[in-house]
Amino acid sequence: MKMVNEATTNTDTNTSICGVLIHARQQDIDSVNEQLVSIKGVEVHATTDEGHLVVTIESDRAGEAGNILMHLHQIPGVVSASLVYQFTDEFQDIAEEVSQ
Repeated sequence: MKMVNEATTNTDTNTSICGVLIHARQQDIDSVNEQLVSIKGVEVHATTDEGHLVVTIESDRAGEAGNILMHLHQIPGVVSASLVYQFTDEFQDIAEEVSQ
C-alpha cells in the first residue's frame, strides 16, 4: 500500500482532459482551426462565425495539457484561450490506492 503523500508526488502518467473556449479573430478562424487540429491531443468540437472555437485537450503526461493550453495563446489569430473545464484522474488513483 502506498502512502497518500507518495501517491500525490507520482504525477508522470495522469490522464488530463481540459475544455477550452478559444476566441479568434474572425478573419483567422480557418487558419487557427488548421493549427489547432495539427496539435497532438487537441480536438476542435465546434466553431462559430464570430470566432469562437470549442476545444478539448487530452494528455497522459503530467503538465502537458497546461503546456498546450499556454501554447494556444501563441497561435497567430488567437485573441484568448480560456480554460472552462479540467479533469485529471490523479485523485481517483489516490483514492483507489488508499482504499486497498
